[in-house]
Amino acid sequence: MRLQAYERLTLLVDRIALPNLISRLGSAQISAREMQMILIQNIRQEFDYNITQQIYVSADVWTAVKNLKDQNMLLVNQIATALPIEANALDLNKAILDFLNGSQNLNDQVNALLSNEAKNLL
Repeated sequence: MRLQAYERLTLLVDRIALPNLISRLGSAQISAREMQMILIQNIRQEFDYNITQQIYVSADVWTAVKNLKDQNMLLVNQIATALPIEANALDLNKAILDFLNGSQNLNDQVNALLSNEAKNLL
């Protein structure tokens, strides 16, 4: 069950990666504010669906997953707030992806931690 928890959390990390969310949920027909809410809602739902996995993994792994969720939500909210009120979903998505291109990828770090701990179980 512990190994399955690491697998599920690896899937969670992939599903809440902002580029992946944007490619799955992106729509040009809605406002940036609507897209912001959709992204935040999906991050929360994915996290909540997997919250029980924390009992099977180390505190370090669970903290890393929670920090990733919180960072992604904060990033979406900050970028959305900085956009003009008339901005659309494409504007928000582009701004998020532009920001991520210039930053270190926390998703990769969390995935590496998950992978290392899962390998220790084998």
